[in-house]
Amino acid sequence: MRGAWGRSLPDWKVWVVSASQRYCMRCQGRLSRDSRTSLCAPCRQLSGIGSDEAPEFGPEFWNTDQMRDACATEDMGAVLRAYRYHPMHGHKPLSQETVSRWLGVTQSQLSRIESGQCRVDTTEKLRHYARKLKMPPELLWVKPPQHALAPSQPPDGAVFALPGGPVVRAAGVRTGSALADALLQTLGNYLTTDDLVGSRSLVSIVPQQLQFIDEQTARARGKDKKRLQYVGARYAEFAGWVYQDTGALSSAMQVSSTALDYAQEIGDETLSSYILMRRSNIATDAARPELALKLANAALDNQPRLSSRQTAVVFRQLAQCHARLGDEHECAQALDAALRYAERGVDAEEDLAYYCTPEYVHMEAAQCWVELGRPGEAIEPLQQGLVRWPAQYRRDLGLCLARLAVAYAGDGQVEHTIAVADRALVITRETGSFRTHSQLGRIPRLLTGNGADDAARRLDQLLTSLRS
Repeated sequence: MRGAWGRSLPDWKVWVVSASQRYCMRCQGRLSRDSRTSLCAPCRQLSGIGSDEAPEFGPEFWNTDQMRDACATEDMGAVLRAYRYHPMHGHKPLSQETVSRWLGVTQSQLSRIESGQCRVDTTEKLRHYARKLKMPPELLWVKPPQHALAPSQPPDGAVFALPGGPVVRAAGVRTGSALADALLQTLGNYLTTDDLVGSRSLVSIVPQQLQFIDEQTARARGKDKKRLQYVGARYAEFAGWVYQDTGALSSAMQVSSTALDYAQEIGDETLSSYILMRRSNIATDAARPELALKLANAALDNQPRLSSRQTAVVFRQLAQCHARLGDEHECAQALDAALRYAERGVDAEEDLAYYCTPEYVHMEAAQCWVELGRPGEAIEPLQQGLVRWPAQYRRDLGLCLARLAVAYAGDGQVEHTIAVADRALVITRETGSFRTHSQLGRIPRLLTGNGADDAARRLDQLLTSLRS
């Protein structure tokens, strides 16, 4: 190599010049000097990082020896690992969080699949993951369904003759609607389980059920399809809750978006409003109060069509948003409106917001006072609410105890804080509720501020042990 004046450069200077230049691992274009990644901005965008679905990489991605060897193992876990570590992604592999979002599973599920602890062995799942990754069909070891060989289905009520036998009438039962009713009954059982022991036992079940509903909905027609879409919205909304209570907030927001798509597709404005309220609640837990406020206001757009309790729960969520933003006046107004609507009672037996009773609103108001820096005003309503708390809502009993412990800590009542926090810890250990754990996590700092350093360290250690 020659210098600017035509003279040869020493070998070490050639190395310095070469080392100072960095190139994109994908397109080989020059990277800027301050770039901390191994991909340029356009290639990062093409890699799908941050998007909700996998990009179309093309044949050059799949035709490498690495990918073909992984596919030859007929193990989806090996394929997923090879996919994440593909050189086209750059020096760093794709994160499990990114790929799990594309597949519609949790990060822990993806980790178990890759490690071989959870083998993907059903045809439906294998095809689902292949579609999500945009894998070429010829690489999937499961052969595509032979639609041409599938028998034609007679319409409901059709008459046909058995070979050499009598004439029979095809069953007139609407299979899709009957399945929808059965799935809603199952969802009711899941809700009861969630109330009693939390969402940990449901985090792998409900998303699988939702995938099954997706497949059934795609094949259904007419009224059956609309009924299954309603069920899909309900299951997706509940899946969002399950993810939220276990701390997977990005997954919660993503799947609740699916719920909203279903509800809007069938034109159910009441259900859409409820799901918008739930998305607002997830955004609140994710410390995004501005987004939460926009979603809650959007949920009120259909207020004339909402039941009294559903209107109440939206105003309750608005109050939480204003409390997080420090707007005491707007918070108080929203709480007053929530209480007025809650006192009108339940309008219909299937009201999704049946739980938003006046007592519930008082408990939520107490949480707002804590957020607004007035914990002393939260103690009495929390105490009164706990006295009347229904026994079947055990997981949320732990949450309310944790909120009371936070109020005691904010008010400087150290002994009461420790006693109530210990009770909340017992329930949190049983249910694994992320929301309860987050509330308890606020207490050590408050205890330290009150000079109770030993109690703060003890609680912090107990909380750390719950996470491990």
